[in-house]
Amino acid sequence: MKRQLLCIMIVLCSTAVFAGEKVVLLGDDDYAPYSYVENGQFKGMYVELLNKASELLKPAYEVELKPRPWKRSLADLENGTAFALFPPGMKKERPYIAPYSVVLYTETVVLFCNSDVMKTSRKKFPEDFNGLTIGVNAGFLLSGRLISAANAGKISLSEAKGNEANLKKLALKRIACYATDRGAAFYTARKLQSDPDLTNFKLQEALELSGEDTFIGYSIHSNPLYKTDFIEKMNAAIETIGNPPCKQALK
Repeated sequence: MKRQLLCIMIVLCSTAVFAGEKVVLLGDDDYAPYSYVENGQFKGMYVELLNKASELLKPAYEVELKPRPWKRSLADLENGTAFALFPPGMKKERPYIAPYSVVLYTETVVLFCNSDVMKTSRKKFPEDFNGLTIGVNAGFLLSGRLISAANAGKISLSEAKGNEANLKKLALKRIACYATDRGAAFYTARKLQSDPDLTNFKLQEALELSGEDTFIGYSIHSNPLYKTDFIEKMNAAIETIGNPPCKQALK
């Protein structure tokens, strides 16, 4: 009996060693073309990149990329019920995220404005945008310039969930401008061309606000034993894969 118990324990320990640690990375479910759900599948540039990187972590780690609403995911990071999230920018307003991964990609944040606003030349920010309402994606802190202008009362910010909702508001002139990543905006606009509410709608870019590096952000309140090792291995895998998958996803 003792020998049988010893054999069972050895088998169980061996299974635990070789099965791999399961790690869940939350991802924005509504940020096409970077990370989004379509027909029940999690897709996008970051999903493709991290799936390839995750393959390099096997068998030590089995990584699951799980789509979730952005604001809910941030709340989970803050309270420590989630381990990590992609793709946040590095923001001092989120002290509960630490550390960050190596850079995944550099997004370009621009202002798109409706046709009425664009009748006047808008070249300087925030001077040429005083009093305007600018749409942003809920939970996203896109640009320090944008936040500073809002805090100073020079502009107003209006939140909506995702690019599609904000582009519709822009087309219907419910907001003056929309601040978002250039690639994400053009991708979504192409998908919305068949929408009857958006007939003849064209994106008009006013100016570029900033370049925004994106990362995997890890919760400062979630500290499993494997955290340091996982981050080191994932960083190395991301650098091995590099940015080419990201750029190809936007073509």
